[in-house]
Amino acid sequence: TTTTTTTTRRRALVALVALANARRANAGPATRPFVVDAVKNERWVAVDATFEVPATWANRPGQRARVDKYVLYTDTYGPNYRYTTTVPKLLGDGEAKIDQLALVVVSREGLESVGDLGTIEKIDPARAFGVEGFEGLAASEVAKASVREDAGKQTYYQWELFDGQHRFLMSACVSGGGLYCWVAQIDGARFDADAETYRAVLDSVNIPLVEESRNDMSSRIYETR
Repeated sequence: TTTTTTTTRRRALVALVALANARRANAGPATRPFVVDAVKNERWVAVDATFEVPATWANRPGQRARVDKYVLYTDTYGPNYRYTTTVPKLLGDGEAKIDQLALVVVSREGLESVGDLGTIEKIDPARAFGVEGFEGLAASEVAKASVREDAGKQTYYQWELFDGQHRFLMSACVSGGGLYCWVAQIDGARFDADAETYRAVLDSVNIPLVEESRNDMSSRIYETR
């Protein structure tokens, strides 16, 4: 009787484990990639930026990213623009998970890495990358700074900033002659309640490391590469 009872319990345990594994398999991936399209035909090599968010996060149907450009100066090749791609807020469970999200890119010829800007301690992230339109960012203070290298040997400077109400996450890197800055604004209390998830999103930012084009500047801008 004891042997029969033990065998029955083992079978039940095996069945429960199998059921749990099946549920996990049917649940789908925990995260999904989000893509910010590259700015093409500019002074830098065009690459998409990607990051991972929880699979339940999404924009409202029909919403699209907006691309704005600002003239920094004009030279013999024409205007030199700073581009800002603003992504609609990401929602999940009926509430905003990320209130504001943008990717800023400018031309920075000759830079091979974000480290060429100097050590991370010497950079004021709220002002260094031309990020505009984020209320409270300019007055925020750095709560955490770190350096990350991904599998493709790309180096990122990363920051968490706080203005007393909002948490700002920033990631900056260099690729193909462009200086990139990814920035997200999250409600402070919401961030504190799920900090691990938000930090995972920051750590997932991926902008492939590519060499700067060897074409002359006019070819970079006015010819399709």
